This record gives sequence, structure tokens and C-alpha cells, in this order.
Amino acid sequence: MAIKIQTEKTEIPVEIGNLKFSFDVSDESIKKFRKEALEVQKEFHSISVSNNDDEALEQAKGALKRGFDFMLGEGAFEKIYDLSPSVIACMNYFVQLQEGIEQELKERGYPQNQIEKAKKYIRNKK
Repeated sequence: MAIKIQTEKTEIPVEIGNLKFSFDVSDESIKKFRKEALEVQKEFHSISVSNNDDEALEQAKGALKRGFDFMLGEGAFEKIYDLSPSVIACMNYFVQLQEGIEQELKERGYPQNQIEKAKKYIRNKK
């Protein structure tokens, strides 16, 4: 008789409007998400209001492209921007996406620090 263990899906489905994406929940992807999401936030905060509007707009689009593409896959930003050609709307989507992924990770038992979870698991097994 075989022991059957149900595997877990390693992705979080994401829908923005009628677009469908998925976020990879592998250890490397989660680590990259937490690092890159902070970098994208820093980019948003570093956009100078003293820049001309075109320059600030291009900086914001660059940060959003990087953020969406690393979370949802190459080309995600273009599809989302085509759906809503507004940097402000896309920024709102990005914030919702980032918060939603973090919440989903917590609900699935992925704490901020994977190492701490592993250590806790090992301690509880002893």
C-alpha cells in the first residue's frame, strides 16, 4: 500500500480586471518578492517632484514595470498598462497586489522569515 501525500500548489492566482496571472510561491520567489517590493517602493519615494512631469512619469512607469514584471512575469506591466493607461491606477494596483500577496503568504503559513519557520518546525518535532 502506498502513502499518498497531496502536493501543494506553488502559485497564487492573480486577476487584474480580465487579466489572469500567477505569483510563484517558491522559496526563491518569495525571497525575491520581499526584497524587490521594498526596492520598488524606494524607487517610488525617490521620484523627485522637482523633475518635469514627463521625467517623473517615466521613472514611475519604470518602477512599476520592474515591480509587476518580477511579481507576475515578463510583460505583465504592458498588459496592465494597456488595460488602465494611468500610472496612478497602476500604482494602486501594485499596492493592492503587494499587500494581497503578503496576506496570502501569511495565510498559507509563509512567515516573513522562512528560516525562522523551519527552526520552529524542527523545535516542535523534538
